[in-house]
Amino acid sequence: MVPNVSGVDATVRWTLAVVLFAAAIGLHESPVMTFGCALVAIVLAGTAATRHCPFYSMFHLRTNRWNARHKRERAAH
Repeated sequence: MVPNVSGVDATVRWTLAVVLFAAAIGLHESPVMTFGCALVAIVLAGTAATRHCPFYSMFHLRTNRWNARHKRERAAH
């Protein structure tokens, strides 16, 4: 797996994951909302931890510019 998530992107994902986990705890009256918030938070935390987003891979997107430049430099040598 090639990292395609930048540091800033990962930080935003971690922040949203924490907020959604807190929302899941606060919305304990609604099981659907609790499960939905927790599920999205787990996905965001996982993609932030691994620095790889499958959605970005499907559409050939990347926010990690260093990795793309580094690959080009190594291929030129």
